[in-house]
Amino acid sequence: MGFKEELKREMRNATNDVAKEVEKQWLLDFEGHTIEISNKMMEETVKVDGEIIAQNTRKSIWSHIVPYSTLSGTFTGKNGKKHKVHVKIGGFVKLNLTVKVDGQKLLSDVQSFQFFPWKNKDFIVPYLENQFAEHGKLLNKELPDDAFLYDENHPRLAPGLADQLVNESVLPMYTKKLIKNFLQQVENPTDENRKVTYEKINDEKVISYFHEFLVLFSEAEKDEARVQKEALWLLEHAAHREVVKFALLVLGTTDCENIKERLKIIALHEEFTGVALFALSNGSRNANNAIWSIAKRVTDWGKVEALNFLEADTEEIRLWFLTDGVEDMVPGSHAPLMCAEKGKLDIELHEDTITDSIFDGVSKLLMALLYEGEYRQMDDYEYAGQVLMRYTKHAKTHCQTIHHFYVLTQIFEYVNESDDIWEERFDENWKPHEKQAVETNIQEISQQTQWFEEAKRIFEENPENIGAQAIMNFYERNA
Repeated sequence: MGFKEELKREMRNATNDVAKEVEKQWLLDFEGHTIEISNKMMEETVKVDGEIIAQNTRKSIWSHIVPYSTLSGTFTGKNGKKHKVHVKIGGFVKLNLTVKVDGQKLLSDVQSFQFFPWKNKDFIVPYLENQFAEHGKLLNKELPDDAFLYDENHPRLAPGLADQLVNESVLPMYTKKLIKNFLQQVENPTDENRKVTYEKINDEKVISYFHEFLVLFSEAEKDEARVQKEALWLLEHAAHREVVKFALLVLGTTDCENIKERLKIIALHEEFTGVALFALSNGSRNANNAIWSIAKRVTDWGKVEALNFLEADTEEIRLWFLTDGVEDMVPGSHAPLMCAEKGKLDIELHEDTITDSIFDGVSKLLMALLYEGEYRQMDDYEYAGQVLMRYTKHAKTHCQTIHHFYVLTQIFEYVNESDDIWEERFDENWKPHEKQAVETNIQEISQQTQWFEEAKRIFEENPENIGAQAIMNFYERNA
C-alpha cells in the first residue's frame, strides 16, 4: 500500500483512540430525578430520566478547537415545578465539567486524559485465554486488533501470513533503541516508560529483528526475574499483536516453566504459533511433546511454524510426519520437505514392505512435494529419485483407490519433462535407472483398466473432478 493509504490508516486509528478516551459519562440524582451527562468525540448530551433535554453535535473533529461547550435545558419535576439545567464541559488537556440546576452547583469534576496505546481496548491474550477456558479451544481466527490493521485498503490476511511476507530487516539502531527502552521499563516500570516501549514495538514487525534482538539482548546486563515480570505485563496488556509477539520473544529468553500452559494456549492461534513455540522450546524443559500436541491442532501457517520446532524424537512422531504432517497445510510452503526429511521418508520406503496407512499418508506427502507453487520442492529433495522409485514399487501392492492412482499420474507427469531439466536432476538427486524404474512401474500398474473405467464414471458425474481428468488424460496420451 502507498504512503497515502498508510497515513489514512494511522489517522483513523489515532482518531478512534482519542474518541474512546474522551468518551465519559456522569450520573447525578436531583430530587429523585436522574441527570445523565455524556461526552463523546462528536457530541455532548444531557438527559433527565432518559429523555434528552440538551445536545450539542459536531460535524468535524476540528470543531474541538473551541474548547468548551455549554448546554442548557429544562425539565418538569415531580411536583410540577420546572427546573433549568446548565452544563459546561470541555478542555484540551483535562476534561472539566460543571453542572448547575436552578443556578445551584450540583457537580464540579475534572478528569485527566490518559492516551496510553493499550487503554480502552480489548487485551489479546486474555481474549484468547477466556475463549480457551470456556470452550477448550480457540473458536475463530479473529483478534481484537483486526480493526486496527485492516480496512478497505488493507485486506485481511490469513493468521501468520504477514510474518511470512516480511523480507526486510529494520533500520540500523532500531533494535538497540528498543532494547534500551525496554530495559528502562524494567528498571522503572511506570506507565510512561511502558508507553515508550509499547509504541516503539508497534513501529516494526517483530519478525524483522527477531534474531538480531536475541543476540543483542543476550549481551545486555539485566535481572531475569524483573525482565520476565515486565514481559508478562506487556503480554497481559497488549492490545496489538506485535506487542504480544515481542513479549513472547522476551519471555523465551527467561525460564518459562511457570507459564508453560499459557504459552501452549497462545500457540494455538496461528498468528502467534511461531514465537510462542520459541518461548516454549527455549524457555521450558521437555517441550517437544507439547509442541507435537500443538502441531496436531493448528493449521496453515501455524502448522508450518509448529513443524519447524517439532523434532522426531520418537518413532510415533516420525511416522506422524509421514502420515499426517501435511494435513491442513498451506499449499506451496516448505513444510512437505520438512516432513519428508524429519520423517526419514527415504528410509521408510526402503523397507521391503510398508503398511497401507503409511502408503496412504506418503501418497499425500508426495502430492505436496509435487505441488507446482513458487518452486517445486521435489526438485530440492535429496532423495527424490530413490523415494519415487521405491514408492511406485510399493504401489504395485498398495494402489487400492482412485486417489492412489491419481498420485501415480502426477509422478508420471513429473518425470515426463524435457532433457534439459533431466540433465539438472541427474546432476542433483536422480540416477538414470531410478527414472526408468519409475516409468516402468507406473506403466505396469496402468495396465489395470479399472482405473480408467472408474475415472470415466467419475468424470461423467462431475466433469470438474481434477483427478478424473488427469487419469483420463494419462490414458489418452499413453494408450
